[in-house]
Amino acid sequence: MTSTPVEPEAGGPSESSDRHVSRHSALLGAVIAIGIVAVVAFAHTVHGTAKAATSARASSPATTSTGSMNMGSGGSMSGSSMGSSGMSSSIATVKGASLPMMQSSGAMPKAMAMVPLGNATWDGMSIQARTSAPASFELFNGGSQQLVQPTSKTSFHLMILLSDQATGVAIPYSSVWATVKKGAKIVFDERLWPMISRYMGPHYGNNVSLPSAGVYTVTLLVSPPAAARHLEYKNLWLKPHRVTMTFRWLPKS
Repeated sequence: MTSTPVEPEAGGPSESSDRHVSRHSALLGAVIAIGIVAVVAFAHTVHGTAKAATSARASSPATTSTGSMNMGSGGSMSGSSMGSSGMSSSIATVKGASLPMMQSSGAMPKAMAMVPLGNATWDGMSIQARTSAPASFELFNGGSQQLVQPTSKTSFHLMILLSDQATGVAIPYSSVWATVKKGAKIVFDERLWPMISRYMGPHYGNNVSLPSAGVYTVTLLVSPPAAARHLEYKNLWLKPHRVTMTFRWLPKS
């Protein structure tokens, strides 16, 4: 018996294996290419988002906190070392021409134009300083009464409102002394009377006379309320407190 070698047929197992390897390589290359494209696209997206955020921050104005002339410790418009609060560099301007005359009768009072001098806080007590036109008021002490009327030299009526900062409830039974200076010269140094008013409620006030136009400072000495206290107030307002505010006075021409 004789054996004869047989030539492999075209398209046999060897050629099929080669085609399989080629398809696998092509598929792997496609997957790698898609992955590269996805990575590049993601990188561009992240870069664009970061750039947009940076541009937005650069174009938006800076956020600032403001106060309504709140006084802090140290310098003019400040509280003493016994208390502190926010601070603003603004100076209130009081114009005599913008303060209409207050009624002098006992009729129902009308709303008045008032100009704020400033606000301060002391252990949760709000201290608000306001001005109005010169006022007539009645001093009552036991059985005696005394009518106080403004004169031609009276500049304005100074009012101080003390209240609980959290609730807005007025705080009575305190005392307030006001000292007004122009530079180093004292031009007013008097007690502010405890007052009641139908349109303002309890406050402390007095008429103030200033010699001329200019910049003034008013220092308020607020004493602890002389009253029995519920327990939420037992550790508050135990010592006198000073706060200084600066304002500009423009009398009527």
